[in-house]
Amino acid sequence: MLCHAVFSTLCSGKGLAAPSRRDKVPPHQPRLMKARALLLVLLVALGIHLQGAAPVVLVAGYDSDNVVEFDLGTGRWSELAQCPAGSQPRGLAVGATGDIYIGFHGGNRNIAQLVRGKAGTEFRDVTQAIGRFGPGFMAFGAGRLWLAGDTDRVIYQVNPASGDVSPASEYRNPSNIVGLTADGESLYATEYFQRSVLRFDLRTGLTNVHRLVTNSPHLNRPVGMTIGHNGNLYVANSLTPTVVEFDIKTGAFVRTLVDLGAGGQDGIHGVVFAPEVGRYYFAAGSDVFEVNAQGKILASYNSPALKRAYGIALLPARLRTASVAKVPSAASAPRAATANPPPVSPKPLTTLRTTAGGLQIMGTPGERYRVMATTDFKTWQAIATLDNPSGLAQFMDPAAGQFAQRFYRLELVGQPK
Repeated sequence: MLCHAVFSTLCSGKGLAAPSRRDKVPPHQPRLMKARALLLVLLVALGIHLQGAAPVVLVAGYDSDNVVEFDLGTGRWSELAQCPAGSQPRGLAVGATGDIYIGFHGGNRNIAQLVRGKAGTEFRDVTQAIGRFGPGFMAFGAGRLWLAGDTDRVIYQVNPASGDVSPASEYRNPSNIVGLTADGESLYATEYFQRSVLRFDLRTGLTNVHRLVTNSPHLNRPVGMTIGHNGNLYVANSLTPTVVEFDIKTGAFVRTLVDLGAGGQDGIHGVVFAPEVGRYYFAAGSDVFEVNAQGKILASYNSPALKRAYGIALLPARLRTASVAKVPSAASAPRAATANPPPVSPKPLTTLRTTAGGLQIMGTPGERYRVMATTDFKTWQAIATLDNPSGLAQFMDPAAGQFAQRFYRLELVGQPK
């Protein structure tokens, strides 16, 4: 008998609250979960009702050498791309037409694009190796692709059509630059060791630079950034699990949007705001968190297939059909495709979300689960056995209203034959 579900959430007759904490798992369980490649996650109800295609959140797994995607409409995770071993994907960027670009910190230390060829979906090398330690984060701004040079202490401009990489000779920084984001004609860069954020006016290249945030005590190895619901700048700290807000005009500290320190989480590397649903998504460890504008954690998604989540990007609903481009002809291709490129084959991962007083499971048809409940994370009680013949199963807890709070987990007791 194998217990797989390790994430617990709060559900009561009075409504739903944010996830509380992860249930402890015996030492042998992570190996079992990895071997079975099963993800069972308890989620707080998303409250998202989208018609047709929905936006997708993309996350780079630095240690797992992959890119996973989360569909905000269905709540389903899948592995979008398995990258070459040791490539350490770090930066992600989505172009105006939905093209997806990945920056590799290891391996070829270059930028690649997901493309669809006759043999299926594959990686196409866009550039040669960049710098000593590969590219940092990337961002599209003013119609151009910008790249953080990390230890090279420069900001590169990349031409995706030709593969040319031009160091911005008009600006060199005394500190490492890892994080980038753009807003219209402005480009923002984090100074990794200086606790600072720079702002560039792209209308004049990189000659017009302003130090928006200087040596802030609220920054600790800042990396990922996003422009939020109110137009302010939100910055993720990679050494402390926090996302902090700064006034976009003055650089003044506004607030800490979220702090995962009490849960012992890893630092946060990537953060993105999804305007179509009004939520923030950020990556920490093997988790991706969903947060509203008030800083309340609405859900957490965990996957054994995702290790050390790093870069994160949003693929808007209107661009989903164009997200994987066709391989260009030999005459127009800036770089030849990598020999025997790894195919991209989305692999669905079982997920589970809560509804008012109940559970909704999206998994593999034929699975069987034991539903466990607790109020204190010490004593767990089996309250039901649930079959999932079609891939979508629901369970309503008739006793939920009797508790101020109740937590759930699942045990996998049967798999499809």
